[in-house]
Amino acid sequence: MHKFEIVQQGKANGEGLILFYRTGNGTEIYCLGVPLHYASGEDWDLGPSWCYVIPGKKLTLVDTGQFDKYDLLKPMLKRAGFEVKDIGRIIVTHGHEDHDGNLTDIIKASGAEIWAHFAYQNMVAYYPGIDDGANRPDFPGSCRNCLMPDEFNKNCRRYQSERSLIKIDHPVKDGELLPDLKVRFMQTPGHSPDSICAVLDEEIVFGGDTLLPTITPHPSLMLEYLVNRRVLPEGYGGRNDAYGLAAYINSLHRIEVECANVDLLLPGHRLYEHESINYLKPAERAREVIYFHRERCENILKILGGRVLNLEEISVELFPPRLRKGWGKYMARREVMSHLELLAELGDIAWTDGNNFVSRATGAREYNKYFDKFRLKEGI
Repeated sequence: MHKFEIVQQGKANGEGLILFYRTGNGTEIYCLGVPLHYASGEDWDLGPSWCYVIPGKKLTLVDTGQFDKYDLLKPMLKRAGFEVKDIGRIIVTHGHEDHDGNLTDIIKASGAEIWAHFAYQNMVAYYPGIDDGANRPDFPGSCRNCLMPDEFNKNCRRYQSERSLIKIDHPVKDGELLPDLKVRFMQTPGHSPDSICAVLDEEIVFGGDTLLPTITPHPSLMLEYLVNRRVLPEGYGGRNDAYGLAAYINSLHRIEVECANVDLLLPGHRLYEHESINYLKPAERAREVIYFHRERCENILKILGGRVLNLEEISVELFPPRLRKGWGKYMARREVMSHLELLAELGDIAWTDGNNFVSRATGAREYNKYFDKFRLKEGI
């Protein structure tokens, strides 16, 4: 494994930092820690959104950072030696505002082609004639089940509207290869239905939010499939293999198996924190995250015990107060919900009030058998 070089110094969490890396095959990568801000009062730090520039026949940008950060991204590109107008290709790891947020501005300036999951176009579109129980049927596909309050998501409106006009040049299929770079794509749904990972030179995995150091992304919810089953593209509309914790665990296991010999993870967040680079092997990290979710299922069942509890009551006992400040309380509930959905499907919990997500433990422990399916020879 090669070492990173610092092109531009940044903050201790990586914000404003520019790193340079060269693979064993000689492919150059510039790593940009684009600032990420949420004015929500939490005292935890997600750090910047990491965007990656790969020079070549077509200058390639992997992800574009949080929306409204275009004026911060431009000088970082310039410091790395590039102009926005020179970008020929953008790879979108998934359709969340801290990863595709500046896409429209970059397209206007460069005319770059877009490579994204084949479901991405469906996720950015609006479906005013389809309700299907959506919490926000007026939002685009990626946000129709948004559980955040209006105070939070009001800032997304312009971003969502502009993004809906984008046309994807190349909808990525699983296993597809880039013609001019040694890149293969993996479809990795679970955090979102349109998540992809890109494997470069069989040495690097650009993981987006599918695989992160020191934290795990929120899994999507199974109920989102019911809300979006009629807006998903062909190949996703027949059964739910795109949403929920089970879909996410399947994607992690694929990374564990298919990237066993890949050396380095370049994630969407926390490549750098506490003034240190996180050097992680993707397969090893994927295994750790699978085990983490097994433990979380176990902890939720312990919290329930013989009680009947709702999402808020479980999240209060599962997460420390600092992680439930501001918008954190909504994310904590969503995290609990994703695990309860899997436990309910396995028979380990039962809903006593399905409309309000109140549950009780059944006494079964089928989650053990479920996670045992993902053991490799050396175990997890």
